[in-house]
Amino acid sequence: MALSTLLNRAGERSLLDNTFKLTQRSTTVTTELYAGFVTFLAMCYILAVNPAVLGGIDGIDKGAVFTATAVAAAFATLIMGLFGNYPVMLAPGMSMNGFFKGMLLSGSVALLWHEALFGIFLSGVVYLLFSLTSLRKQLIEAIPEDLKLAITVSLGLFITFLGLKNAGIVVSNPFVLVGLGDIHQPQVAIAFISLFVALGCMVRNIKLATFIAFMTSMGLSLLSDAVLGTQFAPLPQQWLSAPPSLEPSFGQIFNFSAFDSSKLFDLLFIVLIFFIVDFFDGMSTIVGVGRDAGIITKDGKVPNARSALVADAGGTMAGAVLGTTSITSFSESGIASAQGAKTGLAAVTVALLFLLSLFLYPIFSMFSVAIVAPAMIVVGIYMIGRLGEIHWDDIASRIAAFFTIIFTVLSFSPANGMAAGFITYSFAKLVAGKGRDVHPVIYLLSVIFIAYLLML
Repeated sequence: MALSTLLNRAGERSLLDNTFKLTQRSTTVTTELYAGFVTFLAMCYILAVNPAVLGGIDGIDKGAVFTATAVAAAFATLIMGLFGNYPVMLAPGMSMNGFFKGMLLSGSVALLWHEALFGIFLSGVVYLLFSLTSLRKQLIEAIPEDLKLAITVSLGLFITFLGLKNAGIVVSNPFVLVGLGDIHQPQVAIAFISLFVALGCMVRNIKLATFIAFMTSMGLSLLSDAVLGTQFAPLPQQWLSAPPSLEPSFGQIFNFSAFDSSKLFDLLFIVLIFFIVDFFDGMSTIVGVGRDAGIITKDGKVPNARSALVADAGGTMAGAVLGTTSITSFSESGIASAQGAKTGLAAVTVALLFLLSLFLYPIFSMFSVAIVAPAMIVVGIYMIGRLGEIHWDDIASRIAAFFTIIFTVLSFSPANGMAAGFITYSFAKLVAGKGRDVHPVIYLLSVIFIAYLLML
């Protein structure tokens, strides 16, 4: 019996190894599963936040958005894991759902919600077609190594800033834009304590620093709820619950009864804007995480780039049909690579947890953004190490890296960071008389990014 069990386990390892190239990428099943679990904890807030954002639009059902969010995220992340073999997770993008809501509520476009979602569906179609061309490979591999490193660092700092904001450590300030939060607030104190516990683990070379930070934050939040009556980790009233129905939103994007030719320009505007943001957000995450995980080689080759981008595009199309905004590669994927994930097995783990959350969403609602925040801050410490690999003596690389990082963080958008980095890199090389050193694709991207910024 013991021999049979051993052989079965060996067969399972062989299957996983062949599928995800675990040995080739110097990783283990345990590392991938753990990284996927921690990353899911860091991004499951989208299950609560996305319905809250889109549910404020007249005609959109919050319950249907919750189900669409979980199903679309699971679908896209599963494709990424199985076919792209990247530790990159996908879900509805926070900047995109806010932009979508703002356009509709402000009257910037004369479209109904399902017509605007159809525009997002078409942007996914354009994204998919673009991903299948050879230009996609040339585009990614043409990015200079220093810019790829800067993108990796910018993602880490972006996640850190988001964690600091969610924890209340950094807050808005009307005079100096941002400031330090009130440490006397239980939420902020808990975040600081959890963060220093994680820092101690890092100093002692304990690899579970992010998970320990999360568990510390969760434990202290539950204790605060019990002693002080706060609501940082409210226990669910019902431990098991069936998911809401998709029926109110599913397939509504194909309802053209109220559409007329006067709305065509608005529809094209949505297609163009969402394609640009979705593509470059996805590409920046794939390049950043892939570089950090060691998947992207030093000569700039990006394995399975087409499959990775197809997963992103396919997720956007599926999400629109289900009833949610663009699915994009989440910056929190940097948490997985920081924990040692190097394959799509981590992504498959996250996909399965998204499906599980359909039936256990009251439990997952306990994992607030504040509780996960300390773990997100730690990720920045791991990823900022790439700064030392940038060639700072090259003035063009220095300028481009600086603008990539600063615009990603301060404009709260990886796509904006890439735009600033590419534009300044091309400009610096031209002024230095080294324009021929720049790949033509980079110039093309710079022009596209200038148009994108002007449209925004």
